[in-house]
Amino acid sequence: MNLKEKLLVGAGLLMSSALAMAQTTDPFDGAITALTTKVTSYGGSLVGLAAVGVGFFVAIKYVKKITRAA
Repeated sequence: MNLKEKLLVGAGLLMSSALAMAQTTDPFDGAITALTTKVTSYGGSLVGLAAVGVGFFVAIKYVKKITRAA
């Protein structure tokens, strides 16, 4: 490539990077906000569901140890 082509490519890359930086809102910030909202609303329910599941499987373990159980 000659110097003119290199300058043209460099200018194009510079303009495209400048346009990429010119976003009004960062999509990552929006995703984190949405995730925080969902964790806040569903987090407690999911922890409770996990506790019930663990309790169920522990109960099954001890029921199997009882002789002549089901």
